[in-house]
Amino acid sequence: MFDHQRKKNSASIRFGFTSWNAILRRLPLVAAGMVIAAYAHATEVVDLQLRWHHQFQFAGYYAAVEKGFYKEEGLDVRIHAGDPDHQPVPEVLAGHTQYAESNSEVLYQRLLGKPLVALAAIFQHSPSVLLTRRDSGIESVHDLMGKKVMLMNMTKDADFLSMFMSEGVSPSQVQIIPSSYNINDLISGKVDAFNSYTTNEPYFLKQHNVAYNIIDPSTYRIDFYSDILFTSEAELRDHPNRVEAMRRASLKGWRYAMDHPDEIITLLLEKYHVEKTREHLEFEAAEMRKLIFPNLIEIGHMNQGRWQHIADSFVNAGLIKPGYKLDGFIYDPGPKQAPAWVFPLLIAVLIILTVVSAITYYLQRLNRRLNKTQIILSESEERLRLALGAANQAWFDINVQTGAVSVSPEYAKILGYEPDEFTSNLQVWETGIHPDDRPLVMATYHKRLADGEPIAMEYRRQKKNGEWVWIRSIGKFTAWTPEHQPLRMSGIHTDITAQKMVEFELVRQAHTDYLTGFNNRGHFMQQAELELRRAVRYGGALSIFMMDVDHFKKINDTYGHKVGDLVLQKLAAVCRDTLRMVDIIGRVGGEEFAILLPETAEQEAIRVAERLRKAIANAKIPLGHGLPLSITVSIGITSLMSKDDNIDVLLSVADKALYEAKNTGRNRIINIQAVVSSST
Repeated sequence: MFDHQRKKNSASIRFGFTSWNAILRRLPLVAAGMVIAAYAHATEVVDLQLRWHHQFQFAGYYAAVEKGFYKEEGLDVRIHAGDPDHQPVPEVLAGHTQYAESNSEVLYQRLLGKPLVALAAIFQHSPSVLLTRRDSGIESVHDLMGKKVMLMNMTKDADFLSMFMSEGVSPSQVQIIPSSYNINDLISGKVDAFNSYTTNEPYFLKQHNVAYNIIDPSTYRIDFYSDILFTSEAELRDHPNRVEAMRRASLKGWRYAMDHPDEIITLLLEKYHVEKTREHLEFEAAEMRKLIFPNLIEIGHMNQGRWQHIADSFVNAGLIKPGYKLDGFIYDPGPKQAPAWVFPLLIAVLIILTVVSAITYYLQRLNRRLNKTQIILSESEERLRLALGAANQAWFDINVQTGAVSVSPEYAKILGYEPDEFTSNLQVWETGIHPDDRPLVMATYHKRLADGEPIAMEYRRQKKNGEWVWIRSIGKFTAWTPEHQPLRMSGIHTDITAQKMVEFELVRQAHTDYLTGFNNRGHFMQQAELELRRAVRYGGALSIFMMDVDHFKKINDTYGHKVGDLVLQKLAAVCRDTLRMVDIIGRVGGEEFAILLPETAEQEAIRVAERLRKAIANAKIPLGHGLPLSITVSIGITSLMSKDDNIDVLLSVADKALYEAKNTGRNRIINIQAVVSSST
């Protein structure tokens, strides 16, 4: 642009009539323009320390660099790979880098007094697991007692320590060996269990044809955030705008990376010279998607209650003492729950109320002015009601000392009451909270009474008709006693039921087959894996069916796909009427279904399958004209015989039995040993 302007200027100069003085007079202007242009394009250089070597695990940051998201925010970000000598927390604390990514160690160090601030949780669930060889017979935490287990130190592997303690296993009962970061130590038998990421080491084991077991802390109710973008309090204090810019650009990069994994994989191979193969990186990307949930949860989302649960796990594990505070640890980019104009409007109305009251007192005889003031007040109150109603919001005010609660008419409306029939106090408010939500809500409320910090909670509240409505409550203390104890809390209640329903529906759609309402293949495999682990752990029985509609292609070809859909829906209805609520059903193919029966041994499974086969054969599908349609199914059965069995093996055996049932005449069931029923 500058070169173009310079050419344009020079074209207008007639050297025959322009002196050198004129040219020289232009030079300061040109120089000034260059300085301004340079300043406009100036960027701030910052450093980002990764946990480990370059890999897809950090895809979002590479995307933010390569797509220019950081530059758009005025940042020149230098990404540093990690190694045992360069770890995120020490590098940030030492001032060698402003930003870094780490696991739950960030919270642990914060609770020890280190000035760290969590900006975003990239992984909603931790990929950290322990891997064991399947031929070792080690399948649970209790099986690790006396065994050699590779771990990082307990601050970095705090989720494993919490898992041990939750199961009553002392770390002293396990031979803990510092991690070598080399999966070959597990393959060779040097150690019995290896600390791993579900996104990485399982790929190596599959490549070496090594069967393995996974000991996952989440199975033992230890569910941590992971791969957390964080910074220091000093960086946030001195450069708040830069912190927000870094967070915003990083999350934009993560959204791009999860939408374009192939592009980022190519970038890693060509520019960052990652040693992993493309197939390995594709495996890593696919497994990460299961932990990030980019299509269901906003990337970077963090929940106060979730962090508190993790901190409580540290307390239970003996890593920190009770009485901790999370104040200042979770980065708050600013309130996003309500439109920005709501709170100023509320404050303005309160000011108006105060002013009007004073005017009314001193100007009692000035009726015309008083009436005018009252009109203004009424209009303001009406505007406030309209604003709150449009946003499904209502205000509340609590006298902490007396327990009295004042609410706007909009709050009564949210709960299905008329304003004149609704009264509230702290006791009524507490009893109206859903029993599952009440402990956490009340604990949060009393904690805020103790520390005086603002409050933000989401919970279910019972309506007049008995239904439940989701409420988001945001409030702060507005008055204090002379002893500096909270006296009054004011805030906003928002009806977020519709939002929650959308969230729940998204989760349901992600797990459910749209036509039958059964689990889709992915969710069925997850549920089945959990049931298998439970059965193996406690020595319970378990059986699996593979079921296929006989001649389904012929039905589609003869009657059309619409009738084919009716057939599958009728089959689903019969299954629900015949099977138990605890039985798990999944649609794993077009007309193929998998059914898992917990606590069901082989002979009982055969009886259930026969009952289901007959019920389906007797069902009628009306066609609207002519005779109704009847269908039959073929069923293959297998049962858990060994603790070494896994879901893939069981499904494979059941599928072979199904194949035999189809080949020997259909409309029959076959288990792994014998033909049980033939055609009617």
